[in-house]
Amino acid sequence: MDELYEIKNYFYLANYQAVINEVNKRAKQLRNKADADFYLYRAYAALGDCDLVLREIKDSEQNRPLQAVRTLAAYLQSPTSNADIVLATVKQWIIDGLLQTSAQLQVIAATIYYSEGNFEEALRVLNKSDSLECIALQIQVYLKIDRLDLAEKRYSDMKKLDIDATPSQLAHAWIAITQGDDKIKEALSVYEELSEKYGPTSMLLNGRATCEILLKRFEKAENLLLLSLEKNPKDADTLANLIVCHMHMKKQSEVTNRYLNQLKTSAPKHPWVASQVNAEEAFDRCKTRYGM
Repeated sequence: MDELYEIKNYFYLANYQAVINEVNKRAKQLRNKADADFYLYRAYAALGDCDLVLREIKDSEQNRPLQAVRTLAAYLQSPTSNADIVLATVKQWIIDGLLQTSAQLQVIAATIYYSEGNFEEALRVLNKSDSLECIALQIQVYLKIDRLDLAEKRYSDMKKLDIDATPSQLAHAWIAITQGDDKIKEALSVYEELSEKYGPTSMLLNGRATCEILLKRFEKAENLLLLSLEKNPKDADTLANLIVCHMHMKKQSEVTNRYLNQLKTSAPKHPWVASQVNAEEAFDRCKTRYGM
């Protein structure tokens, strides 16, 4: 059995503190410390502690996957100011052929491209990868660009590798939600089973809440999202889903606006914020045009 199985599983479920705790607890026992650190520092970066990653992984680090995590942390620390140099670094990895044999570099490079909205490059990086994490990310990209057909095709490949693996289960749920109708209950069952098996994380609670919203069971969705906020008060997806949920429930605008302001502060580049800003700017242009 893979000695990093639990660590990887915690990471896939976005239980980042559990990743950190597990790696630190088993530090002296782990045979493959570099691979464990790969998930450890990605977990710190995901929690927003990019300064720690940049301090502990030196610029002179010889392990390429860890150096890649350092690059990701630099990007996440300041996506606007660091994007150019980070993207130049990733491009150099591609030119040097470093991605061809390293699923770890592939997933970091694709994550950066995905965050930049450069889905074409993300797919190019992930093409033909047989890593479950890479395939899961590829499916996310396909769903993002409304290519359900390609996501389903890639999921078929994934099932042949390991249908019961957590990334495969999550991909199944994402696709089922996109398919809609009766498939939404199927997705909900996946999230509930994973929650029972591994404990509820913000990711799983959001997945369940999304299904409940689509099923128009808004009170159930709200309870799940409030539980998610208790686990991570700044989780962007939780805040966005709460805003949507409260709109359907016709909650007081001051409550909804409070969550919206919190989302704008904690995740200014979140897609929901971007769409909201675009709508507000379009409304302001109309007001100016018609002298409102």
